[in-house]
Amino acid sequence: MGAFERLHPHVRHAIVHDLGWKALRPVQEGTIDAVLDGCNAVVLAPTAGGKTEAAMFPVLSRILSEQQEGVAALYICPIRALLNNQEERLRGLTRMVGLDVFKWHGDVGDGAKERFRKSPTQVLMTTPESLEVMLVSARTDCEVLFRGLGVVVIDEVHAFAGDDRGAHLMAIVERLVGVCGRDVQRVGLSATVGNPGVIGEWLRGSSGREFRLVDPPKAAVRRDLRVEYCEDELGVASTIVAKARGKKSLVFVESRSKAEKVALALGGRGVDVFIHHSAVSRADRALAEERFTRGENTAIVCTSTMELGIDVGDLDQVIQVGAPNSVASFLQRVGRTGRRANTVANATVVCQTAEELLQAVAVLFLAESGWVEDVRPDHEAVFVLAHQVMAQEIRLSEALYGKSPKLIAWLGRCLERQAANRFPDASRALVA
Repeated sequence: MGAFERLHPHVRHAIVHDLGWKALRPVQEGTIDAVLDGCNAVVLAPTAGGKTEAAMFPVLSRILSEQQEGVAALYICPIRALLNNQEERLRGLTRMVGLDVFKWHGDVGDGAKERFRKSPTQVLMTTPESLEVMLVSARTDCEVLFRGLGVVVIDEVHAFAGDDRGAHLMAIVERLVGVCGRDVQRVGLSATVGNPGVIGEWLRGSSGREFRLVDPPKAAVRRDLRVEYCEDELGVASTIVAKARGKKSLVFVESRSKAEKVALALGGRGVDVFIHHSAVSRADRALAEERFTRGENTAIVCTSTMELGIDVGDLDQVIQVGAPNSVASFLQRVGRTGRRANTVANATVVCQTAEELLQAVAVLFLAESGWVEDVRPDHEAVFVLAHQVMAQEIRLSEALYGKSPKLIAWLGRCLERQAANRFPDASRALVA
């Protein structure tokens, strides 16, 4: 039986009649088989390569077949902006088959959250931090809400795996396993990761499910990559304006302060300029995205907030100010371009020092050769351990302190040993 035939009839009908698709992509066929076979999976495909549909088609099929109560699937994103951007897409997919999705994060009102608690949707979109709040909140009965949870889909999984947020996320997933009492399936989506097998092992945690990597052969990517050198900031601004005039451009920088500085230098030069980073208000970010989507002579100066798949429509080019920090990050950014027919991915790195120039050339060479850095999960995230102990204390204070003092003492000794191993100078100072 083919992958398409394995889907629930409602999903098959939606693909053919609502989406108007005549065939599935290889990544979608592979993911359908992996998910419906019950495997944990890492799914690799380029930006705009159909990863979201690849995961959601089999997830929705399973929800329709099993008819579990409460939240049956979690869709987790690293940032709110990506959640907001994906909401309409996931809502369209779920409603086509008679289901629904709810987005939960800090900007969502209490009234909407309370309505969700009383009548939960089958799919919940959220971030790890918002999920943590739900787990410790006395207002949320997680045992009821997540009793039917069967799968967790993690978008841009590479953005989590390499730091403490990844350890935090996996700790929360394990707590959810305890809440719902079943081996929750884990599916990670990514465009750029050098060691997907390691990511799969990291995702597995306590799960006993088989792991499957979905990484179908990809067509050769056509890219137009350039490096330019400018002696001063005025030259950088002039170069950006010359390239951006009459086009839609994302101008990436490596810090919020640099974004403000570059945007100020570009102002009043004949290009509509917007700023997009984590310190900009949600309303201003949304305005920038909307104006950019409709404009033709616009540039958004941004940090990594625009790197993670946020859809701003057709894009003419990416301009990187300064050398990229990594090959993976650079490829994510370049992947925002070249989506229209008969176009190529188009990026220019503008450097101001010899060191930046050398690093930029190295990154572009590695990117063109197909090399991407490995992501190394942190298996000794001592501060996440401390955070999770506190989270459990908030939820189970009497049980821990009143009935399990040995557990608290053991955790304290673990923290001391971890701190001594990772920060020997600091631990000696504490002992002294």
